[in-house]
Amino acid sequence: MKPSYDFANDRLGVGQIALGVFGLVAPVVTFLLAISSLPDSAKVTVLVAMASSYSIVCLWAFRKSTQPAEPTDQTTEEETELSQALTAIGEASEFFGASLKPVDIFRLVSSRINQIFPFAASALFIESEAGEALQIVQSDGQNAGAMLSTILPVDSGIAGMAWLSGEVEIDSDLALEREAMPDEAMTGLRSAIAMPLMHEDQPFAVLVLYRDARVQADDGIRKTCEAIGARVSPLFLSSISFERSVSNALTDSLTKLPNERAFFMVLENQLAESQRFRSERPLTVISVDIKNFADANQNFGFAAGDRMLAFAALHLASQLRKMDFISRSVNDEFLIILPTASEKFANEIVQRIKNHFAAEVFHVTESEDVKVWLNFGWATFWQDGETADQLLQHARIRKQQSKAEEPSKVLWFPKEYVN
Repeated sequence: MKPSYDFANDRLGVGQIALGVFGLVAPVVTFLLAISSLPDSAKVTVLVAMASSYSIVCLWAFRKSTQPAEPTDQTTEEETELSQALTAIGEASEFFGASLKPVDIFRLVSSRINQIFPFAASALFIESEAGEALQIVQSDGQNAGAMLSTILPVDSGIAGMAWLSGEVEIDSDLALEREAMPDEAMTGLRSAIAMPLMHEDQPFAVLVLYRDARVQADDGIRKTCEAIGARVSPLFLSSISFERSVSNALTDSLTKLPNERAFFMVLENQLAESQRFRSERPLTVISVDIKNFADANQNFGFAAGDRMLAFAALHLASQLRKMDFISRSVNDEFLIILPTASEKFANEIVQRIKNHFAAEVFHVTESEDVKVWLNFGWATFWQDGETADQLLQHARIRKQQSKAEEPSKVLWFPKEYVN
């Protein structure tokens, strides 16, 4: 059904119509007076009355045009609260900038939105490094633990639809989302609304709100969610960008391990704990490099050398405990922090790493495999030093001593590949 014209929403409409009607009627009345047989005094009286009436209509129309529009059904108390909440989010974006971590920003935004647009759970999806999937990096509310770290193909689920379309998408009965998300993540939920977070007309994340009741896909909800998405996008963008810049500053681009700067930050923190408890909390630092790595670069090329570094990083990390910390230093050197590890326990870990590498081969080409051998040096807190520089220096000295004690053959070549 075609909507009727809303005079209440048009501040000039009523006044303009009244003036138009009067403008049409006045000439007709004037003409009729002119040809009528009324006395001149009566004609003058009528004309004066018409002029007075016209002045009154003009004054009324002017006041009508300058008065604020009266609230209508579209300007509800809920919309006022929404506007205030969105304004608060915008102010938070300007105030905090990139100073808050994404997890803190997510909690702040979720709390604000939930005050005026209630939901049971929320999730923030961002694109994977390969660009082929969306991953939930933050979640809150019902089933938050089951949602976190979920990875979906970029073309699946309500988040994928919003990512590809760049528009708010609504899954009224959760039929689409149940096909994509884990069952435990959708327990007790009935509908979902996905809001793409945009920057320069391109999505950089998707915020999904899950409700425990069905949601009708109407224009009112879409407009509300579009307004929410527009306000929270700058807040998320600055926080995510800041975290990525910090991560890039502390990450080795080749091996994806933390770099030497990150190593010293973690080591200083661990040393503070060990200094508090001394012998009750041992700490060992290990320096590792690849035997004759320069020769490997020369024989196989730098591309193969880079792959060998990534190979070493992956297999070194696989033999460490969750609490241990591994980083790449310079060239082919890796630095490892073993919290709570005495020298004896550190030697056991070194032996475990040696055994692991002895059983693995590095694929130089499709037809050529080689063994990768490593040099080790270690230093234990209090016995070999009490500062980060002292421990690292002692570990490197011990590594150099181990090189002198062992044959300098780096790589073992299977006989069939010699010459």
